[in-house]
Amino acid sequence: MTAGDKVPSPPSTTGDADAGAGAGGRNSPRRPDGDVANRSWHAMLAAFKVPAFTWYWSGQLLSGVGTWSQSIALAWLVLDLTHSAVDLGTVTMLQFLPILAFALFGGVIADRFPRRQLLIATQVALTAEAVTLGLLVATHAVTLWEVGLIALAVGTTNALNNPAQQAFVPELVGRDLVADAVALNSVQFNTARMLGGAVGGLAIAAWGISGALFLNAASFAPIVVVLVAIRPGHAVGHPTAGRTSALVELRQGLSYALASVPIRRVVVLFAVIGLFGFNWQVAVPLVARFVLHRQATGFGDLMAALGAGSLVAAVAVAHDQRATERRLVIGGVALGVTLVALGLSGSYGLSLTLLVLAGVAGVVTSVTANTRLQLLTPNRLRGRVMGIYVLLMGGTTPIGSFLLGEVAGHFGTGSALVVFGAATAAAVGLIGAMRRHAARRAGDPDAPVAPPDTTIGAGR
Repeated sequence: MTAGDKVPSPPSTTGDADAGAGAGGRNSPRRPDGDVANRSWHAMLAAFKVPAFTWYWSGQLLSGVGTWSQSIALAWLVLDLTHSAVDLGTVTMLQFLPILAFALFGGVIADRFPRRQLLIATQVALTAEAVTLGLLVATHAVTLWEVGLIALAVGTTNALNNPAQQAFVPELVGRDLVADAVALNSVQFNTARMLGGAVGGLAIAAWGISGALFLNAASFAPIVVVLVAIRPGHAVGHPTAGRTSALVELRQGLSYALASVPIRRVVVLFAVIGLFGFNWQVAVPLVARFVLHRQATGFGDLMAALGAGSLVAAVAVAHDQRATERRLVIGGVALGVTLVALGLSGSYGLSLTLLVLAGVAGVVTSVTANTRLQLLTPNRLRGRVMGIYVLLMGGTTPIGSFLLGEVAGHFGTGSALVVFGAATAAAVGLIGAMRRHAARRAGDPDAPVAPPDTTIGAGR
């Protein structure tokens, strides 16, 4: 490894992590207390002034609607085939297991090769997988093992796609607009979840499960066209490609993340939230089918409620981008409490309301974690560190989904949600309390974190 390949030192490890990690760009004025000030709506939308990002955002929105429609269809297909919570948890585990296994290597690949070309390849692969499953369903040839196999293929593709997708955004907008772009991407993601939930339910009612799958396949066409057409305005190159082994580069990324106290704390908190709190692909269909006794349209409405809450939170977080640890802890505890309430609810109206609140809490945690990691990480390591984020966001799902399905299968859906919600709230609250106690013992509990060192965001 040459001197130019040396991994930069991590951000300061002193002080309390509740200072705004989103500092560093001209769009992030600081208050005297160190927090990032509320931004005007005009500033929040500044990333849309970059044409390439606007086209990319729009293409991802259309693709996301199709993806959430497929998520609805896949869960409903498994329940139609088996009527089993355990089988649903198992298929969901298979879909996310490759992210657990390969997301970190996906981050290495995102740092070694051009991200735009990598994204084109993954979108084409996801299209082919959706078409294959749609044809199997349409011809009545589908069995559970084929559903599991395709779920595994989709997960493998996403293990490559997701880190590149996260790391590609700064190439489009530059460092100064990263916080805005991350927040706007969250708006896009949750708009797609809200629309996709409703569209998926309606598509299944109108055209059957295969119709929702073919809809997803068609939704990839716009983003492929956009990726072929656009050129990043802030390309950083791929200086590590061919110089070192993938294992060495993976070790560099992990070493950097573990050596940085602010990054490490985000990783631990988000790991707990991901494991116990982010299992919607299992929780919501089980609630719809076995607790509320609803059909596909009712399931779609529940997913749309989750997306609606997420969208409201995404817009609010985009307007106030103080990505603090305190907010991450509060969001995680709120998510756990909401899950407990959902497990105790037997009312359709109340469940809809609780899923709106769960969507709010979930986005507060995910956007806060994403923004902190993006802005605490140097550009040439961003793919690897965002690979850790993808691992936590989706890689914990195989374990959580399988466990949730098992507990629900033996003790009922409501009991499972109560247990998982209580675990989320208790673990996140305990970690937050321990962190605050340690900060008080240091004598300066409210001291802001020093800004990242000057190599962060330099691009090489």
